[in-house]
Amino acid sequence: MASPTTVRPEPPQQDVTAELTLVARALRAELGAARCVVYARRPDGGLARLAADGDPRECVHTSAAVPLLVGGEVAGVLEVERHAVDGRPPDDTAAERDATAAAPYAGLAETILGRERQADVGARQRRELAELGRTRELQRRLSAAVASGTEGQALVALLASLLGTGVALLDAALHPVTWSRPDGPAVLHESSFLPGTARVRAGLADLGPERTTTVLPPDPDAGLMRRHLVAALVGEGEVSGYLDVVETGRRFGPADAAVAEYAAAVLALQSLSETRRAQAVVQARDDVLGELLRGSRTPDDLRRMAAHVGLEVDRPHLLVRLPVADGRSARDGRDAASTVVAEALGVPVLAIAEPDAVVLLAGLPAGSAPEARIKARLGEVLDRLGPLTGCRRAVVSAVCRRVADYPAAHAECRDAEAIVAGFGGRPGVADAADFRTLRLVVNGERTSVAVRFAETLLGPLRRNDAETGGDLTDTLRHYLACGAQVRATAKVLGVHENTIRYRLGRIEHVGGLDLRRFDALLAAQLALQVDDLARGGAG
Repeated sequence: MASPTTVRPEPPQQDVTAELTLVARALRAELGAARCVVYARRPDGGLARLAADGDPRECVHTSAAVPLLVGGEVAGVLEVERHAVDGRPPDDTAAERDATAAAPYAGLAETILGRERQADVGARQRRELAELGRTRELQRRLSAAVASGTEGQALVALLASLLGTGVALLDAALHPVTWSRPDGPAVLHESSFLPGTARVRAGLADLGPERTTTVLPPDPDAGLMRRHLVAALVGEGEVSGYLDVVETGRRFGPADAAVAEYAAAVLALQSLSETRRAQAVVQARDDVLGELLRGSRTPDDLRRMAAHVGLEVDRPHLLVRLPVADGRSARDGRDAASTVVAEALGVPVLAIAEPDAVVLLAGLPAGSAPEARIKARLGEVLDRLGPLTGCRRAVVSAVCRRVADYPAAHAECRDAEAIVAGFGGRPGVADAADFRTLRLVVNGERTSVAVRFAETLLGPLRRNDAETGGDLTDTLRHYLACGAQVRATAKVLGVHENTIRYRLGRIEHVGGLDLRRFDALLAAQLALQVDDLARGGAG
């Protein structure tokens, strides 16, 4: 990786300039020239005057210019300048003579420049070796810290200490996750790090797997008051965040870039590992919950598997089935739906996504009887669940207290939801236990048969009520809800017991029901439940 700094050649030592000045003076004296000048070649290809002898104010013309070769390359020029004769520059003969005479002096200048170049190369090599040693030492200390378990915030603090400047860990949106600065004056604070401006984002746009580091120059209009060395955190081909190093005091060097890049790679791997661990935990819970609801293993195996993911299956739980509308993804809405339900119920919730529903397992406090409260709280958040699942419906199971209860509760909720959906899918919270009898005789594909059955039994009663203004249908409903007890029914309706007996007689006569028979009572109960579902009433 290229260093983010620009290498600037050091100026020649003073004794080099003095030596070259002596060469120019000797050549001028020998030739009687107006001036002799030694130029050195700059890194950009231009020439810079290095030494000279003679008055620069005199009007002169170049007589000869001899290239100075060092290592086969032009390192400079030795130039001879003469006064004009009758306003004319030196002729070719004079120029050739000056060039021949200047050749030995050019050799001396080449020797001096070559010696200086070798000194520069040696100094540069020493600097590079020192920087390489610093890089390796910093990487060694980071590696040792990582091996000992240093992560996240502690690793950022260590990097700030090693580099002697402020370091911030930012997420992909350039929001600070954590930051640190070395001990000393508080010259840096959180606002010193990368702002999420459009110009800053543009400066980081090309960071990725192929190019992981860059240096952003100061840009007050973009909110950058200092230079920033930025290393991208790249995991699985995507940038997941940034490591931002602020330049304070000394300029960035190759070691800063190399160590920042190394630290960013470590943080990216740690973040990816943490994400994968979290995903593995979720997948393990999904697998255990799926096995538990299918009942595909022995109870002892299920208890052992559940314990590994922190699920105590012998404590009371409720299943909540949230159907998902066609075109919706249960997996996409699972996490948000489980969060809504967990907040509403105030209990821990596990979730699994099925093709057509989100199934939640809600833990309950031991010894509680919360079914009514659970249904009420679920009803309060159906409007929040609707946008997530596309349905404002929920089915709640009976309390599961043993391993064997979970598969039965799952099947019961699934069948109850199919029945509700078959009758038009009215919104609300349904108790799966209310459908235990009905699910024996009807399913989602035979709802039309069930509706005809209910109409055959209840139609005569309903028509009689319409003609006479009576309430035979309502009386039958309350009679069954009161356990076929005349006294309890009379108390609920606020009438005399004999009134109830009279109405029951009318029900038997009009509807052809013998309410002394259990099968007739069961048929009436099923008919009323189907009628409620078909008409969207409370059930």
